[in-house]
Amino acid sequence: MEKILLLFFFFSTTISFSQWSYVSTIPGSREIYCMSVINQNLIWVCSDNAAVFRSTNGGLNWDARNFGLPSGNITSISALDTSFCWIGTESGSIYKTSNGGYNWTMQFSLAGSFSDGIKMFNQNYGIYYGDPTGAGQPHQWRFTTNGGSNWLLSPNAPIALANEAGLLNAWDWTDTGKYWISTGNFTANITTNRSFKTVNGFTGGGWTSTVLTGTGNSTGLYFSSIAFTDNNNGMTACNGTGNAIRKTTDGGNSWVTVPNPPGVANFIPFNMFGLKDGSNLIFLMLYTNSNKCFKTTDYGSTWTQEIVPSQAASSVRLMQFINPELGYAGGAGGIFLRYGNLIGITQTNTEVPFEYKLGQNYPNPFNPSTRIDFSIPKSDIVTLKVYDLIGKEVSTLVDEFRNAGNYSVNFTGGSELNSGIYFYKMTSGEFAITKKFILMK
Repeated sequence: MEKILLLFFFFSTTISFSQWSYVSTIPGSREIYCMSVINQNLIWVCSDNAAVFRSTNGGLNWDARNFGLPSGNITSISALDTSFCWIGTESGSIYKTSNGGYNWTMQFSLAGSFSDGIKMFNQNYGIYYGDPTGAGQPHQWRFTTNGGSNWLLSPNAPIALANEAGLLNAWDWTDTGKYWISTGNFTANITTNRSFKTVNGFTGGGWTSTVLTGTGNSTGLYFSSIAFTDNNNGMTACNGTGNAIRKTTDGGNSWVTVPNPPGVANFIPFNMFGLKDGSNLIFLMLYTNSNKCFKTTDYGSTWTQEIVPSQAASSVRLMQFINPELGYAGGAGGIFLRYGNLIGITQTNTEVPFEYKLGQNYPNPFNPSTRIDFSIPKSDIVTLKVYDLIGKEVSTLVDEFRNAGNYSVNFTGGSELNSGIYFYKMTSGEFAITKKFILMK
């Protein structure tokens, strides 16, 4: 019997060496509340203290885009390109910019509310997810068909129960007609909570609710993570103790309990993200003593753990993925992470080298990209970073576990740097080597 149990554990959970890597920290080390990933290069984030930042190189560098915004935390964001962006604030207001954040216009405000999420599908149509102003008041689920000139309350928006409110980033959709939204009930030790869905879109309303059960704690019970892979299959997770994860196969009409990832008991979920590409892939980010990330392709029957870098030891609030191999995450301290490799690291062959090597980049001088080859004879954490002449780090190319092998990295950061001499340094185990290259524009 003991052998059977051991084999079951082996096949039920695996730990893959993480593809998560640290990319940067946004200026001021602020807390990232939400992000809007447009493509592998263009990313907007919002944070505390009225801060909005934009990156055009995958998070390597950030520019402030919050000119003229009032004080207070910005809790939700949705951008379309480098110019058009909408944000929601902790005071229940919506602002829009059409010139990349140099000017913002307030479009909507409701005192006593809170912005939990905003999503613009194009320059005209978008949706908004905000808190009710109190018990007996409607949840502020609104839509616009004219770019935000008007934000209309969704027909039959649910009426809030006592101590019921929205949760930051706790919603998902498969198209512009099908949405799922989680709420939290902040009554101490409550054991029930509501989840909502509509198949008629925000414009049509038709909201239905399902009661979810759990073992709450002194802060209440809240299903703060939800993700769907298609119209029928999805998952959600709540805080508390015991089994905290649920799955649905009927579009959220009913939910059944699935086991927690192994080794996880006290549960504080921060975010789920579901890929809608047929892979059935769902990522789950937890807040524990240090962040833990898990993924599943069979809705919780098995879990694979993805190790989160040490720089993100505190809360990672949310994730967004472009595809199964490339995603981003952000959280407390302004830490910004990448899953996969924006700069294009590839294993060049399957031979195991006999020694550490760091090749000279080619071409050199370069503009704006260059290739760097390196080899490691032992599996270990590898870092490859770029520094300027005074020793300031300007880019992290690799910061993750790699199996022994030969690799190639394409550095494409030259478009953001000035001409001059730079250094790139590789470390792995006790090995370290630095080489020089020249950017010439």
